[in-house]
Amino acid sequence: MNNRTIQKDREFILKISEEFFLQDYIVGKLNDFERFDIKGWEIWLQVEFYIFLKNHLDIKSVDREVRCSVDGRKKTKQKLAILDFMIHQKRKTSSIPLEIKQDISSTTCLRHMIKDIKKFGNIKYSGINTTRTLWCLGVHVGEVRGDIVEKSDYLVTTEPVLGTNFFYTLI
Repeated sequence: MNNRTIQKDREFILKISEEFFLQDYIVGKLNDFERFDIKGWEIWLQVEFYIFLKNHLDIKSVDREVRCSVDGRKKTKQKLAILDFMIHQKRKTSSIPLEIKQDISSTTCLRHMIKDIKKFGNIKYSGINTTRTLWCLGVHVGEVRGDIVEKSDYLVTTEPVLGTNFFYTLI
């Protein structure tokens, strides 16, 4: 994967994420989750993001919960992994794989995101139309600490969800 494609994919995922988190409905729900101390809303987030993507003008198609084989040559006990999303942007030849994570703690969320990136390094993309890099989008309360970002092996971008105490992070 060339750096130009990776950068364009990063910009695209950040753009659609910003659009998603600017919706009043989403902002209201996130505030409700915090106000009522609701945990475990990752599936809700995935479903809302899926609906948003299905209606997005720049997206040709999107698949959710895509089953992928895990490379048996690498050390892992899992034989199957499930990608949250395969996003096929209009005028592109392959899809962008995307995982979504949610945690109240920014540090825990980032740790789970990195774990997913590493786990999906074992995926065999046979039968799946992609040559693109896997991205992970996390939603959490508070910004990721600068020292953690600096120590990361990945480029970490964190943006506030305006009108909330939440942030979204892309690696």
